[in-house]
Amino acid sequence: MADERALRERFSALTGPPDGDWADIERRARHRFRTPVLATCVALALAVAGLAVGGKVIGVFDVNGKPISLGSLPTRDRELLITSMCRHLALRVIPNKGPKQICRDGNPTIEEIANDGSQAHYRIRYPWGLTCLATGPARGRRWIDSLGCNAGSPETKVVPTPKRPITVDVGGAMSLGQRYLHLTRVSGLAGQGVTKVALVARDGSRLSTDVRGQAYSFAKIPDRRWTSIVALDDSGNAVYRERLPSGRPVPVTPPATGSRVSFPAPPKRPAGPPLQHAATDVASADVYRNGVVAIRFLSTSNEAYRRLARGSGVDIACGRVAFGSDRWEELAGGSVARVLPEVRMRMDTVHGGMPSPPYDFCEIAGTYGRYWNDEEGTRELVEVPFSAIGKRFLAERGVARDLAYLARNREMWPIRRAVQRGERAPSAAELVRIFGPRLEPLPGRDASPSPGRVGVWTDGRLIVASERAPDGRLLYVAIKGIRIARSNIAGLARF
Repeated sequence: MADERALRERFSALTGPPDGDWADIERRARHRFRTPVLATCVALALAVAGLAVGGKVIGVFDVNGKPISLGSLPTRDRELLITSMCRHLALRVIPNKGPKQICRDGNPTIEEIANDGSQAHYRIRYPWGLTCLATGPARGRRWIDSLGCNAGSPETKVVPTPKRPITVDVGGAMSLGQRYLHLTRVSGLAGQGVTKVALVARDGSRLSTDVRGQAYSFAKIPDRRWTSIVALDDSGNAVYRERLPSGRPVPVTPPATGSRVSFPAPPKRPAGPPLQHAATDVASADVYRNGVVAIRFLSTSNEAYRRLARGSGVDIACGRVAFGSDRWEELAGGSVARVLPEVRMRMDTVHGGMPSPPYDFCEIAGTYGRYWNDEEGTRELVEVPFSAIGKRFLAERGVARDLAYLARNREMWPIRRAVQRGERAPSAAELVRIFGPRLEPLPGRDASPSPGRVGVWTDGRLIVASERAPDGRLLYVAIKGIRIARSNIAGLARF
């Protein structure tokens, strides 16, 4: 999936009010040292062989880490370690707690292996042989800022070795017109015998830091053209060198009018019958055991195809869902594709983080943002459920989006900010006049709106918007100033 910056570049022409549903779009979308050549070659040869000083081999990293409970990690980090790496994700409903994502391959073990007081480093080992190195602040609520793994190369060490006695984790930034990377953070692990680590600039100047707890970090880095990083022993001798990212700027030019957009080549349909098949009055969908998904439009003249064809591409996705304790959980993934009478993709279930078939639904979405009560509606243009729970999820998600779009509507935000300042919210009748007849004033916060209407109730401080899903379940959002005080649409829509 593309990151937010790439998505915004791709959809930069789709400007509009700030209440558009970008969350939905997100979901579907080395310089050299000034040293003689001979000395450089010798240093590299020693690094490859493992430099021995005083009978000890530099770079050995043999640590019995401090075990860390997976449950002690913040929710974001816990989900990152489980869902982004797992090859066989599943959903499980926990009694009285609701559904959660689990990894059928087993959970990782976590150890803190180094801490210099500023940065903590963790080794994460998975039951199927994958090893990762995570780094984050030694203090505070956040645990993981960066994560690197030996995926595709299980024999590669993620900790220091005699060949590479330090690891290097770099954070940086660039601005328009700047010709080099401004380093904001450099940290890593240090093996046995490494006592200092230094950054080397293009002009030969250095910035050093001590190794503490077998780790190092540069907190404040002057803005220079840093080219390399050096590991030093206790005599100040360089035992290892590594080039730093140059950060050479990449020209950014606006796409030419009518320029072509490239998309992944669609996979071929496998031979034999599909694992799953379903159809609606818009399209049919086939899912195969190897992860290939094919969605065929019943007609290229129908409204869904014509609206999708306005854009340069579409997002095709499939997912599983679970419901429990009044809460939904979705496990989905997908790809971008070209608009064709038949759209195909292969779900990547090899590298982790993606669900494998069978699915509860598949869908195709366009490259448009959404606003409350607009012509795009709250449902995707192509939604194909394979199960009863998939059909229910898609229907409730459409209602939940309706409430979420209202809560962040551009005309609602001034009201929310005024309440935050201590002013009273408009009455329910006034809200109906502002937002139109789709709203219905309710006599009490627990009252139910009429079918197809959004009910609103307020006491001047709290605004409650509610709507009935097709199955009769009442969905609601309670807005208190700029905060969402309560809601039951988590897992269905974002604010």
